[in-house]
Amino acid sequence: MWGTLLVPVDLLFPAAGILTTVAALRRKPQPRQERLPPASAGELIATAVALVCVAVGPNILVVALTPGMPDMHVLARSVLIPSVMIIAIIGFASRSLGLHRLANRLWTGAWAGAAATGMLDAVRLTGFSFGLMPGNMPRMFGVLILNTMATGPSVLSDIIGYLYHFWVGACFGLTLTLLCGKVRWWVGLVWALIIELGMMTTPPMVVAMDTGYFGLKFGPGLFIVSLMAHIVYGIFLGLLLAKYTAHHGHILQLASAAVQASKASEGRRA
Repeated sequence: MWGTLLVPVDLLFPAAGILTTVAALRRKPQPRQERLPPASAGELIATAVALVCVAVGPNILVVALTPGMPDMHVLARSVLIPSVMIIAIIGFASRSLGLHRLANRLWTGAWAGAAATGMLDAVRLTGFSFGLMPGNMPRMFGVLILNTMATGPSVLSDIIGYLYHFWVGACFGLTLTLLCGKVRWWVGLVWALIIELGMMTTPPMVVAMDTGYFGLKFGPGLFIVSLMAHIVYGIFLGLLLAKYTAHHGHILQLASAAVQASKASEGRRA
C-alpha cells in the first residue's frame, strides 16, 4: 500500500510478542487449582459484558469499512476506547471481588492473544516483504484511526495502528478464554482458522484492500501467507492458554452452576 519497506515499529511490536511467547512457554507456571469454583450470577453477567466489549475491537474495523457506516476514527473514539476501559474495570473489579476465575481468564486471554500476535506477524511481515501481501495492515489501521489517510502514515499512526492490531489479537484470545475456559492447544488452532475465514470474507480485506474473497484477485500468495500466519497464531495461542488458564469450564457450565447456586440460595432462605 505504501511500499514494502519495513520501519522500526514493524520490528519492535512483533519482537515483543515473540519474546513474551518464548519466555512464557519456557517458564514453569505455579501450580493452579483447576476444579470448577462456585459460580455466581454476578460473574456470569460480568463475563457477558466483557464478551460484548471484547467483540468491539475486531468488529469496528468491519463496520467502518462497510459502505454507509461511520468512519474508523469516529468508532475508535466513541466505541473502542470505552469498551477497553470497561474491560479494564471488570478486570480490576473481579480481583477485588474475589472472582479469581474471571480475573485469570481476562488477564490470560489478553496477554496470550497479544503475544501470539507477535508470532503471527513474523509470518505476515515476511510475506509482506516479499510482496505477497497487498499492504501493511497495521499501518492502514493507524491512518484510519487518526483519519490521516490523505497524508499517509507517520510514526504516531504506525504506533496507534500496531496497538490496535495487537489489541485485536488480544480480543481473540479473550473471546476464547471467556467462552471456553482452559482448552487444549488445538482449540486455539481451530479458533484461528475460524478467524482466518472471517478475515478473508469481510470488508477489511475484500473491499478496503481490494483482494476479493480469499485474496483471489491478488493472487494465491496472499491467502497462503495469511493462512500460515493464522495457523501459527492459533498454535501458540492454544499453547499459552492451555498452560496459563487456571480453570476448566465453558460459559454454559458457568451459567448452569450459577443457576444451581441461585436455587440453592433460595432454598436455604425458604
